[in-house]
Amino acid sequence: MSFRTNRPSYHYKKPSSNNGDLRTPVTFYTSTVAEGVYGRDKSFEEAFYSLAQVYSPSFKDIEISTSKEMIAKLTLKIRDPLDSYYPEHSHFVEVHDKRLQGKKWQIIDVRPDFDNRDFFDRRDWGWS
Repeated sequence: MSFRTNRPSYHYKKPSSNNGDLRTPVTFYTSTVAEGVYGRDKSFEEAFYSLAQVYSPSFKDIEISTSKEMIAKLTLKIRDPLDSYYPEHSHFVEVHDKRLQGKKWQIIDVRPDFDNRDFFDRRDWGWS
C-alpha cells in the first residue's frame, strides 16, 4: 500500500456567480460641477445601467478603503460591460434598493477579473 493513496487532495474551486445572483438594479453616474452662480453643486449624468450582486465588503475591501473616511461600505459585482462603460474613481453609483435608495455611492476601487471576462470581480463603494 502506497502512502500516496491516503493523502487528501486540496483543490480550490473559485466561487461562481451566475445570472440569478445579479438581482439588484444599479445606475452609474458621472459627476461634474454644476454651472451657475454657486458653482459648488454637483450635477450627475447617467452613464450606465446594470443589474448587480450587492454584498458586504470583505476584509480586503475594508483594508483598501481605510484611507478614506466613509460612513458605510458595500461591494458590487456586475457583468463586464466590455467597451460600453468602464467605472472610474470620479463616478458614482446608485443602488435601487429600498434600504439604500436616494444615496449615491462613490467608487473607491475597481478590480476587473482577468481570469473570467464575464464579471468585474469586486468593487468597493463608499458613502460619505
